[in-house]
Amino acid sequence: MPVKDLVSWNSLICGSGKDQRFSDVLELFEMMLEVRMKADAVTMVNVVSACTQLRDWELGETMIKYIRDNCIEVDLYLGNTMIDYYGRRGFVEDAQKLFDEMKERNSITMNVMIATFAKAGDLVAAKKMFDSMPEKDLVSWSSMITGYSQSKNFSEALEHFRQMQKTKIKPDEFVVVSVLSACAHQAAHKLGRSVHGYIRRSNIKMDIFVGNSLIDMYSKSGYINEAYKVFNEMRNKDTLTWNSIILGLANSGNADIALQVFSDMLRGNFKPDEVTFLGVLVACVHNGLVDEGLEHFKSMSGVHGVEPQMKHYGCAIDLLSRAGELYKAFELIGEMMRRPDAIAWRAFMGACKAHGDVPMAEYAHKKLHKVDSRGNGFKLNTPFECMAER
Repeated sequence: MPVKDLVSWNSLICGSGKDQRFSDVLELFEMMLEVRMKADAVTMVNVVSACTQLRDWELGETMIKYIRDNCIEVDLYLGNTMIDYYGRRGFVEDAQKLFDEMKERNSITMNVMIATFAKAGDLVAAKKMFDSMPEKDLVSWSSMITGYSQSKNFSEALEHFRQMQKTKIKPDEFVVVSVLSACAHQAAHKLGRSVHGYIRRSNIKMDIFVGNSLIDMYSKSGYINEAYKVFNEMRNKDTLTWNSIILGLANSGNADIALQVFSDMLRGNFKPDEVTFLGVLVACVHNGLVDEGLEHFKSMSGVHGVEPQMKHYGCAIDLLSRAGELYKAFELIGEMMRRPDAIAWRAFMGACKAHGDVPMAEYAHKKLHKVDSRGNGFKLNTPFECMAER
């Protein structure tokens, strides 16, 4: 084209944006500036959106400044895009100020503000905005349910899902993942099974996120067979998928299957991480597989490049202690890269008592007392910690 006007530039920029070629959007915008073509609101909707999608916050600030310096009118669409940009960055005050200044708003404006408040953890403001909406769509419900779930307010997440079910709006995979997460933490197995049934009936895409959420929900609710069935039905898996089922199987007493799944994971060229090895070591503890457990423990850093954490040392110490290998357990405590915590000393002390080694038990008790006096408390949030407490 010998002559390119603003419509020409915007057409190509908009097309690139719709095709999710965000780098092309920014490159075209730069070329546009080089020929001294001034952008308008249509241009900046795509440019700011591209910065948001690419998480190029520094360039995003430059684009916001360009809008202000060139007195570009912030219409409904540009306003919604800018609020989304502010929300993704956690700039709630900027988003609220722009929202208040906007002459025209729609459901998208409200939804973006709800998501902004929810991401910032201000669920009171999010709920107030949500309640003020005359009509609530899927995005509105999804933002509230996801916000409550991510802030660990699981009961509210499930309550909003029940309210949503009374409407004609059908949940999508994003809502399903948030609800399943809430069910897992609330042990709401009945509702979780109901959601699983809905997924099948409604042909909701069984992607990795939905599958992982189902495995987590069934495992935490004590229905490991259902979790294992979902795992086997999944065509695509990631490390979280393998970790969830290995931990679930190990924690439910299915140690043999957990170790077999771990072998399958390695054969599938998936890289294990610290969570994987926690499940493997717990499985070895449950089955009393001392040699195999120690072999896996040593392979963490030696073979797989995973640095053992306190919880892994704890499992290895517990494994040796249960087998009566008290002095080997004591040596391992001495090898710990970090200062042993209350969990390690408590497990070791319990084993010493069980095997009648009074001097070692007294020594462990003194160490445990010192740890507790420093205020290093502990929470029972791993399988090993639960066993140590018992």
